[in-house]
Amino acid sequence: MSGSAGASTPQRRRAPRVLRRLAAVRPSRKALTGTRLNRIVLVTALAVAATAFAFGTGYRSSRAAFDDGGAYLQKSSRVVHVNADNRDIDARTAKQLATGKQTLEVVQVGPELVYVVNNETGVVTRLPTESLEPEPVQRRPDSKGKLAVVTGGGSTYLVDAEQGTLNKLERKDGPGAPVPAPRVTKAVVDGNGTAWAYAPESGELVQISGGTVTGRQRVTGSGEQVGLTLVSGAPVLYRPETGQASLYGPDGLRRQLDLDARYGVSSAPGAPSHLAVVVPNSGELVIADFGSGEVKRMTLPDRAGHQFGPPVVLNGRVYVPDFTTRHVLVVPVAEMRVATYTTVPGTSATFEVSVRDNRVWINDPHGTGIVVSFDTNGRSNEIDITGRGDDPKKPKPSRSATPPPPPRTPRPTPPPRAPELLTVPDLVGLDRAAACARLEPKLRCVPVAQPDGEGETDKVLSTNPPAGSRLSEGRPVTVVYRGPTRVPRVAGLPAGEACQALIAARLTCVERVAGLAADGSKVRVVTGQTPAPDSAADTNAPVEITYPAQIAVGNFVGQRHDTACPVGLNCVPRDLGPGAPAYVVVAQNPAPGAGADPGSNVVLDHYAHPAVPNLVGMSPDQACATLQSVQLACNRNDNAVTLSVNQVQAQDPAAGAALPANSAVTITYESTAAVPLHRFKAPAPKRANFLSPGGGGPGGWSQQSTIGQVYPPGATVPGLKTIYQSRCVSGCGEVGGYYYSDNPQAQQSWVMEGSAFSCFADTPPGTVPLHALFHGADAVWVWAQPGSAEYAYFKEHGFTHHFEFRICNVWPRP
Repeated sequence: MSGSAGASTPQRRRAPRVLRRLAAVRPSRKALTGTRLNRIVLVTALAVAATAFAFGTGYRSSRAAFDDGGAYLQKSSRVVHVNADNRDIDARTAKQLATGKQTLEVVQVGPELVYVVNNETGVVTRLPTESLEPEPVQRRPDSKGKLAVVTGGGSTYLVDAEQGTLNKLERKDGPGAPVPAPRVTKAVVDGNGTAWAYAPESGELVQISGGTVTGRQRVTGSGEQVGLTLVSGAPVLYRPETGQASLYGPDGLRRQLDLDARYGVSSAPGAPSHLAVVVPNSGELVIADFGSGEVKRMTLPDRAGHQFGPPVVLNGRVYVPDFTTRHVLVVPVAEMRVATYTTVPGTSATFEVSVRDNRVWINDPHGTGIVVSFDTNGRSNEIDITGRGDDPKKPKPSRSATPPPPPRTPRPTPPPRAPELLTVPDLVGLDRAAACARLEPKLRCVPVAQPDGEGETDKVLSTNPPAGSRLSEGRPVTVVYRGPTRVPRVAGLPAGEACQALIAARLTCVERVAGLAADGSKVRVVTGQTPAPDSAADTNAPVEITYPAQIAVGNFVGQRHDTACPVGLNCVPRDLGPGAPAYVVVAQNPAPGAGADPGSNVVLDHYAHPAVPNLVGMSPDQACATLQSVQLACNRNDNAVTLSVNQVQAQDPAAGAALPANSAVTITYESTAAVPLHRFKAPAPKRANFLSPGGGGPGGWSQQSTIGQVYPPGATVPGLKTIYQSRCVSGCGEVGGYYYSDNPQAQQSWVMEGSAFSCFADTPPGTVPLHALFHGADAVWVWAQPGSAEYAYFKEHGFTHHFEFRICNVWPRP
């Protein structure tokens, strides 16, 4: 098997289904040495809300050294081995360890073993590097999001912050018994294999060797949350509430430094002597040297309020992950300035940073497939693993002599193809102009002069990335050529890549923020440079690049309230209540032409159509006034059939409906009141009755009970009919008696006296019938409601049903 130095062929080849090799290169397996035990392997799965004192900020540490020139990283749903020497994947798991956007914490504990934690399922997997065949070790669904594997010096532990337990992981026999320790939430393991765990309930730092508690010391107050890391092989507690950091040993506190850095994010374990703390609120970076006691600080330009991940320290440089801008800042400890930064490819909200064998690895597990690596001298290198390590396509079935039957269901639409990758050509030896001509326009040529070294003037010496690398369209390729230093053309590049090109050309990058970007894609993209491209320049001469840091806020006034904002801004409509014009922006904040940071909200004020209020139960005047107050018109409908007078019974439209301003809302009510229908009796021995709507009776007649409620003659309530009154004058029974009916015609022997009252022809809800009853022997008429006491009395005293009929319906008596 060919490949890099140190590659070996196993004596027994496992079945292809167990391990799919993507290249002929395998990671070497050099034995661990005492000197390499001070090196680190840390996998940093960074969370958006990263804080050094909260569990799950994302880093997992391992201090083993393997010298295989690569790193085990997550790529989509699998774990792959990325080789830095051949810039490719040379091994990967055959089985998926994650689904969707799940994030894995990958921790290598030795050349032959990797542990993988899926914190979204609570599954811990043992992964031998010989086979890369997953072996589940723990399933803790109740602790998902709270698990961590920590390793060092040949000892590996599983921390369960949910249960507060610590288990020693045995390499072959699975998880060991829980360590008999107080409830712990975080731990680190030093180069001697000693674990240091923090117990917040007791405020203790617990020392564990070989799975046994060997020491306990009180370090904080009960319940205090701290950050726990390793510096110089010793545990360090960072106390966010006080901004202090303390280094401990088996004998207790060794050194305490006041960082004046409250509520920061502390660096991952494994730094030789420095602790780095980044403070999101102020954008400060504080670096403490526990050897000398020196504390340095600087402000990261224009980064106050950003979200940061735990920094990592390697070979005198601090690498600070900035999630807000997707940058990794490189700060030399000796210089305390941002020497350069790299933009992390991808679109995920977070990304992962790992440090191993003097290399920094930056990876978005669900991103573009570009892995960025920094070497021991702080030089960055992109490794394009797009499409590498994915499942191979299934073979097409062989053709049959018999044609298959037609499909019964439509075939699904195939997914869109991934963008085509371009291969960097071999440009070494070409003229600079010819080399750039071969790259452009699909790739971006960034020529960089190298004034010293061998080679003919203006001939290409190397490219970065090198020939054969695969890049997406528009990516820059640095073309190094022999010649005097000239300013490269960096306009149109992201500011980070522009500075990298200038630094590679041995020039000093000076950044200046100016102007506003049209949308988020243009933020921090270089719009100008001084001196001009291709100008001659001395080594380390300053080159100023200009770029916008904010997005220009457009003018939305007069547009619809749901107008889309430019990329990078969020348009947020704000309803000012009823008004005109409705749903049209009348004001905005920020104002047109102002600048706004990416991700900012632009508040768009607008009026809305009035919502119809609930008017039922109000008086008509009150209802109309209420409608007027919300810019709606009032339409009165005085036609309700109800005893309730001047009270809205119904409305149209119903309450809650949205109407344009000045639209009419109809309210239905009744303004005509019913009056009691009094009954009077003729003087004895006569038995005739007289009915009076709200008035008195004839002289000498006695008032009896009220038999219902009716309306005066001529009332306009819907459904009424007029009842007429006739009086007997001769030959009609009791002379002077009365008769009521809806017949307006005068009858023989009767005198028509006109309309008496109005009542309902039909039977509206809530009304009762009014009946006429006749006494055959006395030839006299009376009136009563069926079921009333009067009705029962009349029926018992000779008023039979033979001449009984319904006159109309009336409201019940008051």
